[in-house]
Amino acid sequence: HGDSAETQRCACVMGGRQRRDPSKESQPRDAKPCGCVDSHSGGTNIDQMRSMPWALAAASVASAYALVSTPMRPRRVAALQPLRSTEWDDDAPSDSGDAIDVSAVEDVPALKRDLLLAVSRTARGQQLDKGLNSAVDAVARRLERQGAPTDLSPLTGRWSLAYCSTYLFRSSPFWMAGRAACQDGEEAKRYDWFCDQHRKATMVSEIGAVRQIISPDRLVSEFETTVAGFPMRVGGSMPVNIFGSIVSSAEIVGTAPGGAGLSLTLEMADVEVKGSNIPLLRQALDAGLKLDSRAVNDAVQIDRPFPVFTTTYCDDEVRISRDCDDNLYVYTKESPDFSLTQYDDVSPDLGIPKLLSGVMGILTGDL
Repeated sequence: HGDSAETQRCACVMGGRQRRDPSKESQPRDAKPCGCVDSHSGGTNIDQMRSMPWALAAASVASAYALVSTPMRPRRVAALQPLRSTEWDDDAPSDSGDAIDVSAVEDVPALKRDLLLAVSRTARGQQLDKGLNSAVDAVARRLERQGAPTDLSPLTGRWSLAYCSTYLFRSSPFWMAGRAACQDGEEAKRYDWFCDQHRKATMVSEIGAVRQIISPDRLVSEFETTVAGFPMRVGGSMPVNIFGSIVSSAEIVGTAPGGAGLSLTLEMADVEVKGSNIPLLRQALDAGLKLDSRAVNDAVQIDRPFPVFTTTYCDDEVRISRDCDDNLYVYTKESPDFSLTQYDDVSPDLGIPKLLSGVMGILTGDL
């Protein structure tokens, strides 16, 4: 159809509505409608009708492509807030530090087993294997995070030293006081060097039990040691040993609970030797011969040191403590009793009668 009016009326195929042309209002009713529905009016309009679906399809594809190719702006999702109970607001932990650190809560009995197992591989820490000692320190720190004591009552009793990250004798308040008399830095390094030389000089001795006995007002160290009585020039010794327990006592002049643990401030009192097996010397020692540290301090007029020994974990089986240099001490509890050890069973005879008895037994066949 070349008629533009008829072309407009063909919109009925696309939209279902005819566009009326006022110029054609006078057209007779029997006139033929749009030629697109007349099969005898030619094929040109029919071809146009057939091409319309393809045009619609092309337009749909173009619209879909434009929709896909347009970048989508990401939707902003609000972060989920933790659920909070509003029914008991007064009891709920606040954001100021009252919340419990769940990650720090561990199986304490299992940690203590792991600690003692790690300690058993180190010869009380004196093996000086950095790998083994580091393993002890790692487990000890996990146990320390379970909470420190806030008063002295859990600490009272007899404690055996199971591990020490430094020399065993530095668990004595006597050596702690020596360190406290030195300033941090160069003086502390010189004191460490002196301790190294002391241990080298006493390598011929064998260290036995090392204890701390804590009462409500006193900390006492017992350091049992045995030394060869008659060492020979080329190794070895006569089977005669000198035994004694070096007992160092300190007054507990202050306790301070804190974030690091329960800190004990000590004042060195005296040093004595108990249970010596040396004749004559034993009688003098038992009569009260001792070194009064306070009298020495007053005589030489030096500042009296007050070492601080901090307990970072303690229960009825295990105690963990650290000194001012962060050296680690692990103790196991012998007894809640804080009485000192009695050495009445040690005879002041250097063990010579027992040695002679053994020799005679070998000779006579009685042994």
